[in-house]
Amino acid sequence: MRRDLRVLGIVAAGMCAFFDMYITMALLPELRQVFGAGVSQVSLTVTATTLAVAIAAPLAGALADRYGRRRVLLIAIALLGLATLLAATAPNLPWLIACRALQGLIIPGIFASAVAYTAEEWPAHESGSVVSLYIAGTVLGSFCGRFFAGLITAAWDWRTAFIAMGLINLAFLPLVAWLLPRSRGFTPSASVRSSLSGMGQHLRNLPLLATYAVGFLILFAQVATFTYINFHLSAAPWHLDTHALSYIFFVFLVGMLITPSTGGWARRWGAHRVAAVAMTISCAGLLLTLLQPLTLIIAGLILSSCGVFVVQAIATNAVPRLALGGRSAAAGLYISCYYLGGSFGASLPGTYWIQLGWSGCVLLVILAQAAAAAIAWNIWAPQRNADGRAPLAPAQAAL
Repeated sequence: MRRDLRVLGIVAAGMCAFFDMYITMALLPELRQVFGAGVSQVSLTVTATTLAVAIAAPLAGALADRYGRRRVLLIAIALLGLATLLAATAPNLPWLIACRALQGLIIPGIFASAVAYTAEEWPAHESGSVVSLYIAGTVLGSFCGRFFAGLITAAWDWRTAFIAMGLINLAFLPLVAWLLPRSRGFTPSASVRSSLSGMGQHLRNLPLLATYAVGFLILFAQVATFTYINFHLSAAPWHLDTHALSYIFFVFLVGMLITPSTGGWARRWGAHRVAAVAMTISCAGLLLTLLQPLTLIIAGLILSSCGVFVVQAIATNAVPRLALGGRSAAAGLYISCYYLGGSFGASLPGTYWIQLGWSGCVLLVILAQAAAAAIAWNIWAPQRNADGRAPLAPAQAAL
C-alpha cells in the first residue's frame, strides 16, 4: 500500500511542475489584447519560462544530489506557488515575463528530484512504469494549468487565473510531502560543486547526449505546435476566443491515458521501435491540422501530442539509467536540453508564422520530429555482439 502511495506522490509532483509551466499558452491572444503587444512579444511569456528552466536545471540537479531529492522537491513546490502568486501582481508585460522567468528558475527542482527519486526508490524493472505514470502526471498538470487558466481568464481575468493556480500548487505541497517518504536509496554527493563537476562524464556519454538531443527536439515540436495553433485558430475562419481555445488542451488527456503503457511497450518491442512509430503518428497528426474542419484539426493535435508524450516517457526513463552516477545532475542536463528546445519552439517558428503561416510551422515541426525519430532509432536500438547476442550494457538494456 505504501508503494501505491509513493506512485501517487510521484504523479502529484509531476502535476505540480506543470500547473504553471504553460499557463499563458491558452491566454496568448488575450494577453496580446490586454498589453497591446505583438505575437512575438507575448510568446515571450512562454519562452522566458522554458529558457529559465534550461538555465537552472543543472544547478537544481546538483542541489538534489547534495541535499536530497525529497527536500529539494518540496521546497521547489512551495516556491513555485509563491512565484505564481507574485506573477499575478505584474503591472505590465515586461514584469510578467520576468515573473515567468522566476517560475522557470524554480521548476527544475521538481523535475530533477522526482526523476532521480524514482530511479533510486524503485527497482529497474518497475521504474519505467513509474516514470511513465510521472509523465502522465505532468500531462494532467499541463492540461489543468492551461484549461483552467483559460476558463478563469474568460470568466474574470488573467490575474485571477494566476492566483488560482498558485493556490492550487501550495495546496498540493502537504499532499506530496505525505505521499513521498524519505529516500532510502539516496547517497548525497560531497558538495554541490562536486556534483556539478561530475557533469563532464555526462557530456562524454554518447547515448546520454543523444537522449538529450531527442528531448530537445520533442519539446521544440510540442511547444511550437501548441503555441502557434492558438494564433491559427483565433483567426479566420474559426475565430476561437480564449474560452474556446482552453478546450483545445483536452487533447492532452488522451496522451495521459496512453503514456502509462509506454514502459511496457518499450520492453516488449524495443524503445527505438516505439519511438519511431510514435513520431510517425505525430507527424501524421500534424498534417491533419492543415485541413480546415475543426474536428480533423483536433484529431491531428491528439495524434501529435500522443506521439510526443510516448517518446518523452522513454527518454525520461533512459536518462538516469544511462547516467554513470550523479543521476539528478544527469536529469538536470536533460531538462536543460529539453526546455532549451521548448524555448526555441516558442520563438523560432515566429519567423515561419509571419512568412508562411501555420503551414510553415507544421513543416518545421515535422522536420524536428523526423530528426528525433532518426536519433532514437540509432541510439536506443540494442547493440548486439558479433555473435548476434544482445546488448552488453545494463544501462542500454534498461531502455
